[in-house]
Amino acid sequence: MSESTLSPSGLRTKLQQLLLQLPPVQRADERFHQVEHDVLQNLKLRLEALQTPGELAAPPETLGQLLDVSMEQSQAQAQTMLVRQILSGLSADEARILAALSDGSAFPMLTVYSGGRFSRGDVVCRHSNVGRAAGTQCTDMIGYYLHRLFQRGWLMSTAFEEANRTDYELLEGDSDFRKALGQLQQHWPKLKPQRESLRFSPLGHQLWQQLVADGEEG
Repeated sequence: MSESTLSPSGLRTKLQQLLLQLPPVQRADERFHQVEHDVLQNLKLRLEALQTPGELAAPPETLGQLLDVSMEQSQAQAQTMLVRQILSGLSADEARILAALSDGSAFPMLTVYSGGRFSRGDVVCRHSNVGRAAGTQCTDMIGYYLHRLFQRGWLMSTAFEEANRTDYELLEGDSDFRKALGQLQQHWPKLKPQRESLRFSPLGHQLWQQLVADGEEG
């Protein structure tokens, strides 16, 4: 009997099929994009409504409960819990960004630091064309998506790549970015964008492979 598409592994398999079939980043297919968007939007709610044998009726709320679960669960159940946690921390647009980066691609990124002449300081904001290239719905939220993905260890920044010079210049001339930079300079007058490259971190590759492997095993 074929596995129900509403089962956790069935849903994850569908997710992986959609993500792994993404068209080249510059040629987004609108019909496919809408289907993938709908699946991802409903994935978290469906997974939360489902339970697999051996799971608690409610998620652990204390460290003690988590330790109790760890004593009883199998490796497969531990992997299922991990995959659910990973998926619950992603939005549909963020999944598209990760899919665009998953083959090792790098995208131009402007990172704005708060430091002055002799100190780079903290990251104030990030701006990249990866959102448009990946076909995200909320293209104006790319800075927020990048902030979240960096915080969760998915992404890292590397050095400027000369081959993408034109793309960096287009990013620097983007009207929304220029407006945001002007507002930020009211508080940090010494801000200066740094040209960098956006790519998967080693941890990001590991997390992605966990999702892919889990979908294939399901």
